[in-house]
Amino acid sequence: MSILELKKAYNILIAREKKAEKYLDDWNISQAKKDGWLPEFAKITECLSMLMADYKKLTGKEMPIGNCKHGFDN
Repeated sequence: MSILELKKAYNILIAREKKAEKYLDDWNISQAKKDGWLPEFAKITECLSMLMADYKKLTGKEMPIGNCKHGFDN
């Protein structure tokens, strides 16, 4: 995987994570419905962690915290 492919994949997943967080924080949605999505949320966060590790392998550096939280501009 190239660094550009990694950034693209990370941006897609971080957008999904933010959407999931919004859903899970919504008080109008029942806890039972939220619980049904928790395994998928766990997969998303696990994949983000793996991409962070891949970033370190590719660049030799930890992913900057701003990118960890918000993704990449390019």
